[in-house]
Amino acid sequence: MVGKVNTSGALAAFEKMEEKVMAMESEADALNQLTSDDLEGKFALLEGTSVDEDLASLKNELSGSSKKGELPPGRTVVAKSPFRDMEIESELNELRRRASDY
Repeated sequence: MVGKVNTSGALAAFEKMEEKVMAMESEADALNQLTSDDLEGKFALLEGTSVDEDLASLKNELSGSSKKGELPPGRTVVAKSPFRDMEIESELNELRRRASDY
């Protein structure tokens, strides 16, 4: 008779209780994070400066680093060409030369 005991109900109840405990722990962690002083400090830092001030400082940085209307430097040309066709390669080199003359 001992060998015929149904343990699936007990196992299901245990799993349900485990899920409840995990949910309660998650709620406690979330509440702890929301009420911590660290979060208040982060909000204070965010409220310390305005978006307009940050935007103006970024504009000043960008305007000081290059001439107005000048594009940023491009990528360097890789010596090893991905093209196997020499006609295309020579045409590309000619276009690059013309572009550098301007």
